[in-house]
Amino acid sequence: MRTTAITITALLACFGTTVAADELIVTTESGLVQTIDLDSGEIGNRGVCTGSVRSLAVADGVLYLGGFFGDIYTFDLVTNQVVDSFIIPSDNSAMAWLGDRLVVGSASGEVIYVDPTDGSVLDTVPQVGTDVTAIGVDAGGLFVGGHSSLALRTHLGQTNFEFFAACGSMINSMAFSADTMYLAGSHFSGQSGTIYKFDKFVGGVNYAGTFGTTNNAGVVLAHAGLIYVGGSDGTVLEMDPDSGTVLRTFAFSFPVTGIAPTTGLLSCPADYDISGDLNFFDIAQFLNLYIARLPSGDANGDGAYDFFDVQTFIDLYNTGCP
Repeated sequence: MRTTAITITALLACFGTTVAADELIVTTESGLVQTIDLDSGEIGNRGVCTGSVRSLAVADGVLYLGGFFGDIYTFDLVTNQVVDSFIIPSDNSAMAWLGDRLVVGSASGEVIYVDPTDGSVLDTVPQVGTDVTAIGVDAGGLFVGGHSSLALRTHLGQTNFEFFAACGSMINSMAFSADTMYLAGSHFSGQSGTIYKFDKFVGGVNYAGTFGTTNNAGVVLAHAGLIYVGGSDGTVLEMDPDSGTVLRTFAFSFPVTGIAPTTGLLSCPADYDISGDLNFFDIAQFLNLYIARLPSGDANGDGAYDFFDVQTFIDLYNTGCP
């Protein structure tokens, strides 16, 4: 991934391109690691984990699989084998990749930062203000959501989670596109679900739109202009995010617990439009948010909108994408 260093006086000088992956990793409670070839629609098999899988994260050719009792398995996507495992004090109800760390959420409301090389706990937020069944990184923020129906946000590197959005269902998972946050929730019957769309820079309680799903929307992924919704009935729905139309349905034999591109989700704080590159559009988006005094424009999270936010964004931009 290529980026160009910038200065305050050269904020509008960079452009880039992106290439989307054509294969998704799908995990299930059974421990099977399977794939969807998005070109052919075929379901493939990568291997098997040594335990049930509750959550996942992908980075640098490695798949991290969170079990139900604190165990995290390291699955090599080259050899398709589990090569290591460790245990952390969490139920692994949600997991994301953040820079060079795993960030793991628990149903008790705890968020744990983990060094994946040895499984050591680097930091812990003991209570964020909701149970954590969904977690995501976007535009300089760490987001969590829970069955409480609340979604909270904190600036990366900080621990003060604050209200960001609320929906009418228990939140199972979340995903982000260029300008939208998707919250996937189960109806309280547990048999069907709803996808709630929010302006990802504004949040609030007013949806940009909703549509129903025939499964319980246990997992959601935004990828290449579409969304993929997995459920406990073993289905993955490929859906149009504007209309909610189901384009394809993929059937698995066990409850789906995770979906991610084989290449992993981006963990780049300055990539505000999730294009895979740092360029003019990220700079322009930041400046718009800064002028509008929205949370992502307060880059250093001190509550003020000033030179230091611009400098923080420049630092994030120049750091690039891991």
